[in-house]
Amino acid sequence: MKRNRRKRNGLLQATASFVLGTVTGGLAALLYAPTSGQVTRRRLAMQARGLQRTAVRRLGRAQRALATQAGHVRDAAAGWMTERFPVRNGRHPIRHRVIRHAAAR
Repeated sequence: MKRNRRKRNGLLQATASFVLGTVTGGLAALLYAPTSGQVTRRRLAMQARGLQRTAVRRLGRAQRALATQAGHVRDAAAGWMTERFPVRNGRHPIRHRVIRHAAAR
């Protein structure tokens, strides 16, 4: 019982210290801010838009690279299957179908 109380008290103290530090840091930031709130908000908004554009560009590049790699893997797997499993009864066991990426439409 005493151990559980000690753990709870320790957790409560840690949480209270964190909240107090956060509030103190926020107040200090407001008092020592070099520009007005409006200017700071504009700067933050511009930085956020820039980060968003960068993230979208990188995501697009990653999607294209993954689509290309998937095509290479698919072709290699089809070649491997063709070598291992010959045509039977006039039908090939592998049906090729074109997979289109959603962004390519």
